[in-house]
Amino acid sequence: MAAGLVHSITRSCSQGNMTECWHWGGCSDHIRFGTWFSRRFMDVSEKNSSMDRVGFTLGTMNQHNAEAGRQAIETTMSTDCRCHGISGSCAVKTCWRSMAPFQRVGAFLKERYERSVQVSDRARRKTRKKDRRHLVDKNELIYLNKSPNYCLEDRRRGIAGTGGRRCNRTSTGPDGCNLLCCGRGYNTHVVRNIQRCECKFVWCCYVHCRRCESMNDMHTCK
Repeated sequence: MAAGLVHSITRSCSQGNMTECWHWGGCSDHIRFGTWFSRRFMDVSEKNSSMDRVGFTLGTMNQHNAEAGRQAIETTMSTDCRCHGISGSCAVKTCWRSMAPFQRVGAFLKERYERSVQVSDRARRKTRKKDRRHLVDKNELIYLNKSPNYCLEDRRRGIAGTGGRRCNRTSTGPDGCNLLCCGRGYNTHVVRNIQRCECKFVWCCYVHCRRCESMNDMHTCK
């Protein structure tokens, strides 16, 4: 969200759609105002949250991850250049910095999410990697507690698990059997489907259809 706010504000400033932006006459995307606005908009609520141990720890984590999101905008910026001169000789070259499309920023943060670091809350003033003795890099995403195992049923937590869930054997997405079944494999059932087919309009005034049967494979997680 912090990255999205920087990207949106900076894009609006570059296009001249906002009068509140600091004056900027260059060609590059000027992310300074967008970054400042994102910090002011998001971090104030965290600073005003509960200052007990739990509130402080969550607030510190959220602030760190928000800043990592803002840094992702700058990290993914590219340098574009254009040549000037007789017959394109490039005697003079103009370069500027441009923000990446937000889809690329999202992919960058998704990769950071996959490599996020679990931290300990022992030190109230410094965020340290769990079971390690050095500080977390400002560009890393962090978390406090591991996610529950959503693959297995846990009625106490209200987790239904994925046993018996229908899956797509040919899909590589989240509905695919390999991912949805969490490596446990799947069962295949042959299901008979009956549906209306070859429908025709009969004057006047009804629709006449045949009943068609088909046998299809259905896959469910073990």
